[in-house]
Amino acid sequence: MNKMQRKAKSVNLKEFKILNEHTSFSVREAYSTVRTNLLFAAHGEKCGIFAVCGASENAGKSLTCINVAISFAKIGKSVLIIDSDMRHPSVNKALRIKKNTGLSDVLAKLTKDIPVISTDIKNLCILPAGSIPPNPAELLYSSRFDKVLEACSERFDYIFIDTPPLNLVSDAALLSEKVDGYIFVIRAGSDNKRDVAAAVDTIRKVDGKIAGFILNDVNEKTAGYKGYGSYGKYGKYGKYGKYGKYGSRYSSKYDNTETADKKFTARESSASVKQEVKQQEDEK
Repeated sequence: MNKMQRKAKSVNLKEFKILNEHTSFSVREAYSTVRTNLLFAAHGEKCGIFAVCGASENAGKSLTCINVAISFAKIGKSVLIIDSDMRHPSVNKALRIKKNTGLSDVLAKLTKDIPVISTDIKNLCILPAGSIPPNPAELLYSSRFDKVLEACSERFDYIFIDTPPLNLVSDAALLSEKVDGYIFVIRAGSDNKRDVAAAVDTIRKVDGKIAGFILNDVNEKTAGYKGYGSYGKYGKYGKYGKYGKYGSRYSSKYDNTETADKKFTARESSASVKQEVKQQEDEK
């Protein structure tokens, strides 16, 4: 893995709304709360592995994945982001990393080395999605991915896996036995209760553990979060391909979608969360 490690191009963190020293205090504190919850969710001294998922394609999960990973890197933890969205990768786009060999190439046995890339952010590395494969779900479910996680776990303290939307493809659900928990990202005003409940049910059916929920794009005037400042009107978060084009036919062109990266809150997967999910199912 060390032989293949490369350096990413410098990226304008502020431009892509990535967590940095110029980010507002309230937002940094919110991510710190998420980090604290996940520290308690991890198991002992072994590497903590979390999948970041969402019900829809515009929940803001990729940016959330990056920023949560950065929050861990800031406290001295060695962190790896794995972009497992091999249909429409976006982590490399956000961090200005050119398309190159990555996860799919390793899983398809096109390369023996794991092409981990160092970033300008101290303690943070990335394993890009790699080439677009015809069978991403099968690759993720393979024993070779287990070996990749095992090798990376020996080097990193935490691994965060960016996954495709649960309600569109099955990829994320296939990781239930490979991760310590799912970080569920929901976009307020966009993801409805029925869609979220369906996505949560998908995880529960495979005995997956939800480590916590992150709610994006909250309207603080109606939600009553007056103690926190606005996360800002960030506008567009790059161009993200539409998941409706998934399958054997893949479009390399990207369509604009609005960033779901305003103020958010996080809650642990506790009895109260389970009760809330049950209430959502009863309302269906």
